[in-house]
Amino acid sequence: NANTFTGSAFHLSDPKTLNTFADSLKESILGNQWMCGFPDKVVVLTVNEVVVAMYGDEELINSFRDTLTASYPAAVIDFDEAIQ
Repeated sequence: NANTFTGSAFHLSDPKTLNTFADSLKESILGNQWMCGFPDKVVVLTVNEVVVAMYGDEELINSFRDTLTASYPAAVIDFDEAIQ
């Protein structure tokens, strides 16, 4: 099931577009029409000029989010919500 955990990181060349890109990425994930393996949760966060997005099983997503934010104190959680 590909929706158990899916994650990606994007290193942006123009940090001024960080928030716009993060919001667009969140909207794109939430706009999907899931056919099977409906993911529980989506998290989008930024670390300096990098946008990280992840969705899937809530327990896995929370664990990855917590490990990432502990490892990178500059990380800012932009979106952390259940997918409905």
